[in-house]
Amino acid sequence: MREKDQRTGVIFVRHGKVDFPHDRLYCDDREDPPLTVEGHAHARHAAELIAGQEVAAVYASPMQRTRDTAAPIVVATGAPFHIHAGLRERPFGIWDGLHFEQIARDYPEDFRAWKQDPIEFVPEGGEPITAHMRRVRGALKEILTAHAGKLVVVVAHVGPIRMCLTDALSMPLAAYRRLVIDYGSLSRVDYGREQNNVMYMNHYDRQREQPSPGIK
Repeated sequence: MREKDQRTGVIFVRHGKVDFPHDRLYCDDREDPPLTVEGHAHARHAAELIAGQEVAAVYASPMQRTRDTAAPIVVATGAPFHIHAGLRERPFGIWDGLHFEQIARDYPEDFRAWKQDPIEFVPEGGEPITAHMRRVRGALKEILTAHAGKLVVVVAHVGPIRMCLTDALSMPLAAYRRLVIDYGSLSRVDYGREQNNVMYMNHYDRQREQPSPGIK
């Protein structure tokens, strides 16, 4: 008889909306914008979607926006809460905190190089995307090992979630920007020894009039 493959489920939740320009790079070493009113609604809705499922643990990056998004999920599930620094967003070095318009003006050659090859080009002091992938992959491996065969929730940022989904789908790293991960959205991967199954991606019932039932 074929041995059944043990699956470990991970629900990835992107933090709720923050009041931060879309044309500016985060600088998590100096700032951590709080959730907006809509962002807190995203967090509550994520908790509604996950409530009722047997969650072994909830993990989040150290940032306030991820911790505040995780808070209602912890309450809804009663699961232990953990901070994991490996889930932080990718730093861009000397570009951190700048608007894209400023980068194009002050670093024109580097900006063109980045647009032409966002995988190989790295701003001074920034984290290469390949290193970002290794860091996030390492964090996820620790989480999967600690909770083998169970379901966990990981609350993180768009970059790390894209890395996890790109890896799970065996996509080329260069294609990671094709994955749309909205504020407050849920994506689930069931990890096995031989293959991974993406159960759903970027889920959020934005048209709901009533709380949506939990996704199994």
